[in-house]
Amino acid sequence: MRTKQTAMFIALALASAAACAQQLDIKTGLWETTTTTESSGRPPVDTSKMTPEQRARFEAAMKAREAQGPRTRVHQVCVTRERLAHQPFEDSEDRNEKCTHTLLSSSRTHWKGTSQCEGPRKRVAEFDIQALSRERVKGTINVNVSDASHAMRIRSTISSRWLKSDCGSVK
Repeated sequence: MRTKQTAMFIALALASAAACAQQLDIKTGLWETTTTTESSGRPPVDTSKMTPEQRARFEAAMKAREAQGPRTRVHQVCVTRERLAHQPFEDSEDRNEKCTHTLLSSSRTHWKGTSQCEGPRKRVAEFDIQALSRERVKGTINVNVSDASHAMRIRSTISSRWLKSDCGSVK
């Protein structure tokens, strides 16, 4: 999964309970999130239209990714009331996708849901987010992306902490 999509998933997962009768009791503002991601399988990329050189670079990149193991990234996201009002999983860069979002459970301290998207590739995501306090959140995000010939599984754990109410230039 691309870094931008991962960041969006995390930001939206933190803010995800807005449409529910009971939402996560977390502060709005600037959050710092540490994400550790592991992936397995092949991304759904059609290599048949690549030149032999492009295909060789792609194969080498896939082998390097597999050898690298878990990747950890620290970044900041802004959780606003406006963001809370939007569809929690509106992260797709491919606006031709048709997505179904399902809330499985929601309370002041726990949110669980799924997102299933159809398009050139199928994407199924499961989110399990727990508010440890109003300023700390942890959770897991599991994503399966596939097409007719390839499938990739992405497993992420997140740990977030609230920094301050002013997001500054962070979106």
